[in-house]
Amino acid sequence: MATSTDILTLSQWFGANFPVGSFAYSHGLEAMCEAGKVSDAKTFSPWLFDVLQRGAGRQDAILLALAYRGDASEVAELAIALGSSRERHLETTAQGRAFSNVVSDVWDGPKEAWPLPVIAGAAAKAERLPLAETLTFYLQAFAGNLCTIAARCVPIGQTEAQRVLRSAAPVIEAIAAEAMTASEDDLGSAVMAADIAAIAHETQTTRIYRT
Repeated sequence: MATSTDILTLSQWFGANFPVGSFAYSHGLEAMCEAGKVSDAKTFSPWLFDVLQRGAGRQDAILLALAYRGDASEVAELAIALGSSRERHLETTAQGRAFSNVVSDVWDGPKEAWPLPVIAGAAAKAERLPLAETLTFYLQAFAGNLCTIAARCVPIGQTEAQRVLRSAAPVIEAIAAEAMTASEDDLGSAVMAADIAAIAHETQTTRIYRT
């Protein structure tokens, strides 16, 4: 059972003001908007749900849980190997390094240059935070950041972005529940359009976001 201190810690770690620079990473969404594939809430919502259920959302949740339950250094190697492009690698390693720097300084947590879900799982274990809530907050932060970017980049506006995020709650809960007991054999993604968008973004002429 999560205590109020646990909830406050998780809210801080995965809140919008925690200095990992998540606002700079669109996860390929900017390229999807540039190509006209995502142009409103009706096209953004299924894109987000696919990324959550079949892409980095689910994959990161499993990696976080594996790092929490086992050898985080081995999971880190696996997480890096699973990166599908240069920008995906940048996104997870840069944020992971930033997360580690703050957690190690403020909470005396592990200081390792590991991908974000791995260092988050290791830090949660060190701080004795409950895994279920850690997964839920992590996924909410991931989805929330993409909704914030969609509000500006698509653009769909803040209110519509919040509607999409609210509708993602059952998806987030289901992914978190699955990740609790998932193994390495459960890893895998199938969001080809999002992966191609991340690759295309590397050479996009006009870019606001790093990925």
